[in-house]
Amino acid sequence: MNSLNNLIKSLERIMSELSGNGKKESALFFTVRYNEIIKHGNKVPSEIIDALSTCRAMSQYANFSQLEESLLDNVVNDAIVVKNTMT
Repeated sequence: MNSLNNLIKSLERIMSELSGNGKKESALFFTVRYNEIIKHGNKVPSEIIDALSTCRAMSQYANFSQLEESLLDNVVNDAIVVKNTMT
C-alpha cells in the first residue's frame, strides 16, 4: 500500500505542475489514471499501472521541462514498484 501511496503523491505532483504550465492534455492523461486508482483503491487494474509504467516517452512529444521530466520519472518509477508488488 505504501508504494501505491507514493504513486498517488507522484501523480498529484505531476498533475499540478502540468496543469499550472498549461499542458492540459498531458495533465488529463495522469488525471484519468489517478481517478481510476482512487476509485479502485488496493485493487487497481494492472492496465492502469502498465500505462503509467511505460509512459516515459511522453516527455519527448509533449515538450516537458526538466522539472516535468523529473516528475514523470517519479511516476514511472513508482508505477514500476507497484507493478512489481502486484505480481
